Amino acid sequence: MKAVLEKISNPQASVITAFNYVEDHFSAPWHYHPEYELTCILESEGIRYVGNHISEYQPLDLVLLGTNLPHRWKKSEESTGKASSLVIQWKPAVLPEIVDLQVIQQLLTRANRGLFFRREVVEEILPRMKAIVFTEGNRYFQLLNLLHMLSEIDEYEFLSGESFSPDLSEKTSDRLDKVQQYVEDHYTEKISLAQVADLVNMTESSFSRFFSRVMQKPFFSFLNEYRINRASKLLIESEQGIAEIGFSCGYESLPFFYKQFKKIKGYSPRAFRKSYLATNAVVSDRDSRFIV
Repeated sequence: MKAVLEKISNPQASVITAFNYVEDHFSAPWHYHPEYELTCILESEGIRYVGNHISEYQPLDLVLLGTNLPHRWKKSEESTGKASSLVIQWKPAVLPEIVDLQVIQQLLTRANRGLFFRREVVEEILPRMKAIVFTEGNRYFQLLNLLHMLSEIDEYEFLSGESFSPDLSEKTSDRLDKVQQYVEDHYTEKISLAQVADLVNMTESSFSRFFSRVMQKPFFSFLNEYRINRASKLLIESEQGIAEIGFSCGYESLPFFYKQFKKIKGYSPRAFRKSYLATNAVVSDRDSRFIV
């Protein structure tokens, strides 16, 4: 995954940038920037990369990113409609180091790993994000109020690993870019370490050490996370049988598929599907009120 330095353009030379992104796809590659970022997905589904974390995203996902944390949203080919999100980005200089803002500074320190907020939070946060993006007001005070609200929320999930420290060198980024693309193209097939190592002109042992050092996880952990995220999407969006889904996502052993699914998602595939369908039936009507 080649992390690209994104230079955020702001014609008003403001330290705060806010916009509604609407395109066919999220065009940004795996990238980073010195600004903080708060993103709320409005439309589309796919895979989200944050540091060494990989998971699926869907509408009303809310993520807070720290400075220079590589990230990417990639819309899935099956997702219809536009790729749309609300995005607020701001320079660290927005918040002076004063006592009254310490709780917000603590929030932003946690954001260095990327924070995912549960959908229940969106009901309160999204209207304030819209006000910053769509209205001409004092964005500075609106942003402070928004961040203060987020600082009081206890329900969130860290995304990237605690020890993750991105290696943004060109050589490393080129290698990871090839590996990520290969996994996306071939996750349904059997993938060997030799195949991936050869792809980046390394020996198997050298590649294993390289990937574990850069991503703080073995290559096959990354591969399983990708496959399980694809499987979870099929579980909630199709009526395919669980065994069929496991095999279609590259698993040759059904018990191993079950084991990896529960390890990564915390549920068995059957329990995951049942829980999602039950939850979605309750919140679907309520969520539709908040989409722009």
